Amino acid sequence: MQIERAEELYHKYFAAVYSVCFLYMKNEADACDMVQETFLRLIQGDFSWRDEEKAKAWLIVSASNCCKSQLRRSWRKRQVAYDAALHDKGKEESDNLLLRMIEELEEKYRLPVYLYYFEGYKSAEIAKMLHISASAVRSRLAKARKQLRMELEDERP
Repeated sequence: MQIERAEELYHKYFAAVYSVCFLYMKNEADACDMVQETFLRLIQGDFSWRDEEKAKAWLIVSASNCCKSQLRRSWRKRQVAYDAALHDKGKEESDNLLLRMIEELEEKYRLPVYLYYFEGYKSAEIAKMLHISASAVRSRLAKARKQLRMELEDERP
């Protein structure tokens, strides 16, 4: 891919790719690493999309796949436990309760919720990206909403 085109896509979709990576990795440094890996794959690949939405969809799915691969590595599992312990010690309250709650959702619910509510994709589009049926996407969204609703009710005084 041409460097100029990759740079254009980087500036246009960095926020979306970073958000997906942060949902998986749960810390800024690892999310940035996965964003870098995603855009590196873009530069090394032979892509020529004419449709901007296809480029954005590819970047989101690729970011998701990079994160999943990273999380499957055995050394990563040991490191995450250590990082979580450190993070909990000095944890500051997040300004956005809902985003924190979304981060805590099960992996299969996190990405559909993000894509639907934050990126504005329809369930059929999400289904194509994630290689699942549209009804599975709608089901995951409904279950995620139910979990979030229950957690929000628990947070009330």
